[in-house]
Amino acid sequence: MQICGENVVWTAEKPILLMNYAVVDSCNSLTIEAGARIYVHNGAGLWVYKYGRLTAAGEQEQKIIFQGDRLEPAYQGLPGQWDRIWINEGEAGADNTLENVIIRNALIGIQCETFPSDPLAPTSAAKLILNNVAIRNCSAAGILSRNYRITSNNLLVADAGQYCVALTGGGEYFFNHTTIANYWSFDVREEPAFIMTNTYGDINGNIQVRDITASTFQNGIIYGSNTNEFLVDVDEAATTDYFFNRFLFRTDQSTSDAIHFGDQSFIIRNQDPAFADANNADFHLTSSSISAINKGVISTNEAFSDLDGVFRGDGQPDLGCYEFE
Repeated sequence: MQICGENVVWTAEKPILLMNYAVVDSCNSLTIEAGARIYVHNGAGLWVYKYGRLTAAGEQEQKIIFQGDRLEPAYQGLPGQWDRIWINEGEAGADNTLENVIIRNALIGIQCETFPSDPLAPTSAAKLILNNVAIRNCSAAGILSRNYRITSNNLLVADAGQYCVALTGGGEYFFNHTTIANYWSFDVREEPAFIMTNTYGDINGNIQVRDITASTFQNGIIYGSNTNEFLVDVDEAATTDYFFNRFLFRTDQSTSDAIHFGDQSFIIRNQDPAFADANNADFHLTSSSISAINKGVISTNEAFSDLDGVFRGDGQPDLGCYEFE
């Protein structure tokens, strides 16, 4: 299935079934309206070609949902039922945007990268914008990026067979009010929930080293069932401009470097966030979440309310994508 023409709109009038890959060609765009349900068959997905554009414009009460096409109860929590949303590079200002979207039970939730056949491709000028997005239960990774710019507010990435979030190659990132939680239970998992590196292996088998520029991660939680769920592994031969501020980590990696980590009073290590029910994928905070409650900082307009639409109005926001009521 190939999308042709200047812009194609998927509405919420009827469910949409993808039996194979739907392709947004390089000169075209796809708009998905609030409330749309996209059911994806095994091995299928959505591919936005280089210079194509995706706008998924959900609303708080009418979220857009991507999931597998098997609706029997036995499949509701089964990962790996479909392939991925794959997004290639674009021009500055022609950003790919997902707002109020739920992605679940894929192999990879979102893979954003410069097209692999060009080993020297620069970091994409277009951004991937994720506001009020939940990515759950992916058998490989929730977000896999390479040479991409990502901006997010109120992002939940939970339970993946490998990484919840893997940022590789060049990048420019702004992650605000993020909960990355990996309590994967289908088999043994060795990878951390979050990894950031500025290297990657190109199509010719060579290691490329790229710049990480002007990147901020704030008001977040990275936690899970493994001892170490956070890893930054960068090659200092390139620019490594990143900063974590107001964060709760489960990690054995040092977070004391003042260049890359903020006020140590708000860099919280290995203190259980006391999620409501992590084993059943409920990552809301509770009254016992003292390591996360009131530990954040007021930031962008896009995060005045949390992933559920709860207003952060007391001047002391909580860490993660959910505000404790």
